[in-house]
Amino acid sequence: MPLLRLTLTLLLAQTLDAPVLHMGGLERLYFKHILSSDLSSAPRSVVALLPEAIESTSSSSKADKKQVTVDGIENETEVRDFALSIQGRSKRSFIRQIVVSRETARINELWWALYDDGRRSDVWYFEMDPQNNDHKVLSNYAIDSVSASEHGLELRIHGEMFRPQGAWWITGKVFTFSASGDSLSLWRVRNDYGFFRGYDMGDAPPAIDVTTERETDKDFEIRTYDAVPNALLKRCGFRDPHSEETGESSWKELERTASCMTSNSRARVSHRGFDEPSFVERGGKAAE
Repeated sequence: MPLLRLTLTLLLAQTLDAPVLHMGGLERLYFKHILSSDLSSAPRSVVALLPEAIESTSSSSKADKKQVTVDGIENETEVRDFALSIQGRSKRSFIRQIVVSRETARINELWWALYDDGRRSDVWYFEMDPQNNDHKVLSNYAIDSVSASEHGLELRIHGEMFRPQGAWWITGKVFTFSASGDSLSLWRVRNDYGFFRGYDMGDAPPAIDVTTERETDKDFEIRTYDAVPNALLKRCGFRDPHSEETGESSWKELERTASCMTSNSRARVSHRGFDEPSFVERGGKAAE
């Protein structure tokens, strides 16, 4: 028995001392890094969903939605786990995403917790509050899907914002992370697609602007079509997100629709260097 106890103790010590995967660089995108050992800044309802260790994960094909009442305000909390496939790593790793949608607010709270071999590693927090984001009006973010890439890992991020007087925007962004040993570092950000509608200011509805961004051998190519004609919107299969008849569009549908519009000869073409931050990054500016 003493020998068995010693063996188990040594195995536990080796497990605890084993390198843990970490994810860094998200502060470039106005995320806040939360110490895994100190979740005091997180709401109790969120902390309850971020245990130090998890034996198994839920499927990323379906989100688990919960209704939580805080200070008399009802919040919808959505929990979803995304398994990570990283070349050269045999450990089971995943990102737990928690999205808190307040009943009385348009800004969501986003929590990402990295788990490696069942142990909680890094925790990141984001909300698109302009006061914390260099006064930029960004989007509510949520992971759409995760996949391995030649560099390490890609997170496809769905962003959206619906404001008073009819203004809205829907975006799709790709966060690429480079993998090195037990570290994931944010490498590049690509604005895959974006649809933008202005405020209702007159009798005629505002036009819809569309943009796409593709990686070339030397830079990012940005294609923008301002005030897309209704005929082109229809031809490319655009579905109004405000219409209850259309339902939600998938990433592939939005990507295909945006590409259809910006491939038109009337689209403007510009370029962004690989070392030039996009608008959603610190130091990035709106395109001219």
